[in-house]
Amino acid sequence: EVRDLAKWFIWAEAIAAPLRAFVNASYFTLRSGGKTFITFLFDSCFTWAVSVPLAYGLSRFTGLNIVAIYLLVNGMDIVKCAIGFVLVKKGIWVKNIVKE
Repeated sequence: EVRDLAKWFIWAEAIAAPLRAFVNASYFTLRSGGKTFITFLFDSCFTWAVSVPLAYGLSRFTGLNIVAIYLLVNGMDIVKCAIGFVLVKKGIWVKNIVKE
């Protein structure tokens, strides 16, 4: 049973890897532009405000198995992807440090 769970967790990680890669790329771009507070909000605050309550609610109030809960909680990174994409696309991360 442990081997079977490990297999499904590896599959879940493989599915979530592209999302995580985009989230990391966008938030490191924001961080490199000096927007460290925004990255703090989406790293720490998103975890405590979205991921933890979602995991708790799904584990306590649904009959989903652990792999499904893990996929759903990791799937919330799509929200971080969308926000990161908008912030990077808008260019709010760019700071002009060279005055003319």
